[in-house]
Amino acid sequence: MTQQEQMKLVLLYTLSELGGGGQRSYVLDYINSSNYWYKNDQRDVIRTSRNESAWRNNFSYERQHLVEHGYMQKNGNGKWLITDEGKAHLELLIKKAQILKSSDHICFTPVFFQKLFAIQNFDEIAEDQQLVEQISQIDSELIDAPTDILNIPQPKGAISQRSANRNIYLRDTTVAKRALNRAGHLCEIDITHKSFLRRYGNVLYMEPHHLIPMSFTDYFGVNLDREQNIFSLCSNCHNQIHYGAKKDVRQLISKLFLSREYEIFSILGRDITVNELFQLYGVL
Repeated sequence: MTQQEQMKLVLLYTLSELGGGGQRSYVLDYINSSNYWYKNDQRDVIRTSRNESAWRNNFSYERQHLVEHGYMQKNGNGKWLITDEGKAHLELLIKKAQILKSSDHICFTPVFFQKLFAIQNFDEIAEDQQLVEQISQIDSELIDAPTDILNIPQPKGAISQRSANRNIYLRDTTVAKRALNRAGHLCEIDITHKSFLRRYGNVLYMEPHHLIPMSFTDYFGVNLDREQNIFSLCSNCHNQIHYGAKKDVRQLISKLFLSREYEIFSILGRDITVNELFQLYGVL
């Protein structure tokens, strides 16, 4: 998905979200305050000859293209307004956003992606819990032997179901078990954290946690159900990441991320900052 297509997507979605449109300055301020576009903060200080931030001029330029194709009204009496054709085109762009590739340069933010596909934190928690329950019923002695871990991006995995307008990807219990085994069935926040022996197998009870949530598979365009992305956590730390105070969650996420920064980059096919992770978790 090109940067121009992403810009059109953000603009048309914003107009639709605002009930059809609004004054140019209001629309752009809304995009900025909603944190929908990566360019905001970096480029707000860079002014053009028209005394405008570069990213605002870029949106104005794409608006002209949308007008030319009939997706926005030509004369909105000072307002930027979406047309019926624009609403139909928005649906096509949303579908295109679901098939992003790791090679795509993503300019809209995780915040926008969450809004676009109505991703809720409780969805991720429920899927995590289901995986935990599946693993708990398996004898740890039957855990697969370690395999060579390839630090390269892999295609998105199988879709287990569709929820509303987004894909839910299958979590492989075999991969999760290997991740726990890789960590020695110890908590990767602090190996001294106490737990209890599993009912099946002579190892400590730990829970697998996908650092980059599986619900963002389409955003990154790669398989996130990888050992490199799965951490072994004691029950307390796992629950704290999902339910804890934002400050504490940021500390936990930072610790895990920095311990495997290179591996995370390698499976994504691009760099990611810890602030982006905070956005994914909604703890900024």
